[in-house]
Amino acid sequence: MFDPYRDRSGRALAALLLFALATAVATGAAFAADPSDAAPSPVAYDDVVELGLSSETDALMAGDATLPRVQVFYSQLQYVVGYNGVESFASALAADRTERQFGYPIAAYVETFDSSRPGVTDEGLFAAELAGEWTPASEAVYVVGSEARSPAGETVVPFRDRDAAAAFVDDHGGTVIGWETLRSRSFDTDTAAVVRETAPRRWGEADRRIAAAARRSDRPVSVVVGEDAPTIQAAVDAAPADTTVVVPPGTYDETVAITKSVTVSGGGTGGDGGSQSEATRLRGDGNGSVLTVRAPNVSITGLRISGTGTQTRDPEAASRPPEEGEAWDTNIRLGYGHGDAGVKAVAAPGLFIDDVTVDTEASGLLLREESDTVVRRLRVDGTEAWQDGFMGIVGMQSRVTVTDSAFVGGRDGVYLHRADGSIVRNSSFAGNRYGTHLMYTGETLIADNAFRNETFGGITVMTRPAGNAIVGNDVRDSSAGIQASGTRTYVGYNTLAGNDLGFSTSARGSLYEHNVAANNALGARATTVVPSSRVVANDFVGNDVHADAGPGALRVWADDDRGNYWEGAGVSAELGLAAPGERAYRPTAPVDAALAREPAAILASESPAATLLDRLRGTVPGARTGGILDPAPSPEPHAPDRVASATDPDGDPVHGDWRGRSDNATAATDDATAEVVA
Repeated sequence: MFDPYRDRSGRALAALLLFALATAVATGAAFAADPSDAAPSPVAYDDVVELGLSSETDALMAGDATLPRVQVFYSQLQYVVGYNGVESFASALAADRTERQFGYPIAAYVETFDSSRPGVTDEGLFAAELAGEWTPASEAVYVVGSEARSPAGETVVPFRDRDAAAAFVDDHGGTVIGWETLRSRSFDTDTAAVVRETAPRRWGEADRRIAAAARRSDRPVSVVVGEDAPTIQAAVDAAPADTTVVVPPGTYDETVAITKSVTVSGGGTGGDGGSQSEATRLRGDGNGSVLTVRAPNVSITGLRISGTGTQTRDPEAASRPPEEGEAWDTNIRLGYGHGDAGVKAVAAPGLFIDDVTVDTEASGLLLREESDTVVRRLRVDGTEAWQDGFMGIVGMQSRVTVTDSAFVGGRDGVYLHRADGSIVRNSSFAGNRYGTHLMYTGETLIADNAFRNETFGGITVMTRPAGNAIVGNDVRDSSAGIQASGTRTYVGYNTLAGNDLGFSTSARGSLYEHNVAANNALGARATTVVPSSRVVANDFVGNDVHADAGPGALRVWADDDRGNYWEGAGVSAELGLAAPGERAYRPTAPVDAALAREPAAILASESPAATLLDRLRGTVPGARTGGILDPAPSPEPHAPDRVASATDPDGDPVHGDWRGRSDNATAATDDATAEVVA
């Protein structure tokens, strides 16, 4: 519409100017009334929009433990915001973007515990036998530095009366301070920035796990199939514990059960340039799992497995509703953990899978009952239609470390359920429903993987976990790149290209930085009603729409003077109206959203009507609308090398150098050292 070489451009531009003027007048009339001077009363906490709570916190606090809470009424937010932890509210007030997004706090109430018999659990968590009372934050006193903790770190304990606070200090240590002093303090709490700094250590932990597993698998040979025993099962039965069963190349039509700590070593899978005739094939009869492990410290190497059954789950367990007292996901855990697989491990910690290929009609590797496992060079070829098969790896209550593996077809490449501490890195996923799918799983590392043609999404995290790090991944040509819920999530240095959606900011209290969203239908979507995450130093290039936002408050995507790069936001320089980065950019505003596609739209954005509307937003009570504002857009891409690769249809996967940035918060945003790999 804004082609300056066509006559209709002028008519369209005039229409836009009139629309903006009408909107400004209407907005001014709608919000001309002053807000009420009366402070609102506290509400039931069930009615607030909560921040700072995860499913892991729910579990830890399910006994006697208590988390002091705050509820806040903001001047330009229709929702009452609930903070789980006084320290999280104090930190929010200190952040400049809080007032920009929500306005100023009209009223804030803290939960005080004078008559609640407060104390500390055996685990050091703050506890109270009775519910607290709501007290204006400015009238309360606070105990800091006591022995009381929460799952996120230090806990501030509020009291209405100073004597009650002093009595708590006598029993549990600490200091009593007032509200103004509290506001000036900083707190040692677990945040997304902490998760960012722990991500390289998690990578190192994966190296240690893999090295330890490889050492355990290096055992003396005791039995050779075909020489000392006729079948693999007979060889396993005959082998002493802590020895190796050698399986020469060939095809073995049998199913195997391992109930002792041994290594089963085949001649290879025929991959990586090897001859198929040199492969060691273990072929089941199409019923049940092919290889079942029920012992600790088992190693399986150099096998090509096929002939699994087709049962993907226990249909009876998967369909029954949870009984009274059971978690809602009980049927999922029971159902998903009882299907067929190439390798099924039950109560088998220390399992090592190396150089194994599984052709499966169900799952490739199924882990349950604390079967902590290290997986290296696993390839799972699933069904062409994801509805017909199941998971490449199923980790049910079993931590897994995956590296240098490939998952093609089937339902989900890696599905983890209550598998905290898992690591999935340096692997490829193609043609799955979801590439990596986490449920109730926190403290993970999902790093440097490549995802292609995923039906629903590359990386999906559900059910409010905490502390996940999703870094350096490359997701292309999929429905969605990264959709991660939960809290304290770090999403950084990912490359998201050619997807329907690049990434969503579904996680709360999280950090999204140094991601490249290129050539997507939609670069990013802001989804939380009350924004509590930082979105900064990302590059948005070539997207049909750079970003949109669901209902909620204004989202400010910048840290002070450091914003994101939005292709097209600097076109005003070409028209002599402003230099790139000198004006705020609103990717959700109709005019700014058109800048990348129609340079002449800048004339509308600089019009008196649009300027008036901008001034109204955030200054007139109630005029803050849902949307996204970047007050300091970058004039240049932060990661030009990754942008170039992402916009190349034939480009190889690219992984940002996130491990080389020990202090990402202050590091320069140039990303020229990005590592491009085949």
